[in-house]
Amino acid sequence: MELLLIHQNHPGQFRDLTPALERRGHRVLGLGASPRGQRFDYAWQPPALPEGLADPQLETHLHRAARVQERCLQLREEGYRPETVIGHSGWGELLYLRDVWPEAVLIAYPELYAAPLLLGYGFDADLGVPSHALRAQWRRGNLMGLAAVADADACVVPTRFARDTFPAHLRSRFHVLHEGIALPPAATGSTGLRLEGGPTLVKGDPVITFASRNLEPLRGFRTVMRALPAVLAARPDARAVIVGGTANGYGAPSSHPGGHKGELLALLGHRLPPERVHLLPPLAHRDLLALFRLSAVHVHLSYPYALSWSLLEAMASGALVVGSANPPINEVIQHGHNGLLVPFNDPDQLAATLLKVLADPPAYAALAAAGRATVATRYEVNRAAEAFEALILSLRLLR
Repeated sequence: MELLLIHQNHPGQFRDLTPALERRGHRVLGLGASPRGQRFDYAWQPPALPEGLADPQLETHLHRAARVQERCLQLREEGYRPETVIGHSGWGELLYLRDVWPEAVLIAYPELYAAPLLLGYGFDADLGVPSHALRAQWRRGNLMGLAAVADADACVVPTRFARDTFPAHLRSRFHVLHEGIALPPAATGSTGLRLEGGPTLVKGDPVITFASRNLEPLRGFRTVMRALPAVLAARPDARAVIVGGTANGYGAPSSHPGGHKGELLALLGHRLPPERVHLLPPLAHRDLLALFRLSAVHVHLSYPYALSWSLLEAMASGALVVGSANPPINEVIQHGHNGLLVPFNDPDQLAATLLKVLADPPAYAALAAAGRATVATRYEVNRAAEAFEALILSLRLLR
């Protein structure tokens, strides 16, 4: 089959899925905002918008939709005819594509339907009540996803939680199908990871790990930092390796000039031994996997939001994961079976759980092994590619 995958940051969600589909004999091409190894791009430049627009973000999405339409019409004139188009709809890229290739199967990836809970309101104890202006912004932000749901032959989301964020009368159009990850090799031997300007860590060291694209409340950064002083005081041999960028991320921004990281260090830095708390910028993927393989216990917390690849990759790397006991994490982790769960807003319980694991790592080895097996069984990318192929073939029969 000829497949076109669209994501403004291609490969985006499709990083591992694309080569897996190619291994199954399909011709897969990506369309992104700029050249990143794919054959096609739509040369996106944000538009210069006039002052006073009610929603500049929505206007930008409409401009992006028009640019993608223009590029796809050009590709059609050049003879390109994808049999299936799969695309993330959040930035407007799918808005006009039903009219460009009406004969193609169109699968939308709308990801989430924005609502207060997803950004922590009514969930994170640190947050108050969202303003009416913010609620209105979320409503407008859902317009691109709703248009894609209406036009697509089917919609794909990676979790039941994601599907259930959408209005009930639309959910029958959704398939819960994770795009899959490439299963990394299990931890073997004593190969370590050298921290820049710091020690070389190896498997067996009492290392607590945490990783997020950005160090932000939505991914539990505040809770982790609040738990660490008690853990490090009780275990003078333990280290914490915190990986992530300093942008605001998805949730509410920090008023501190150093962002959420600067804010938490200002509040707690005097209780955190700097020689044992390693705050690292985002790592190369191979180094992140190496860190997961040597982790004694990996912490993964999140608001009810999108399921992070890093959770699955940590489990697949053999790390014991302590996650927050809320969706979508609890779709993956069953407490006491393939990992451990704690309340998102309870740093004391997180600290107590981390200390229990560090006190007797062999007692939790079976949980870590079960975590890796969970990913191999439910989220391995070749299985995902087979499932996507079956879905596409079934949709083609219906057209």
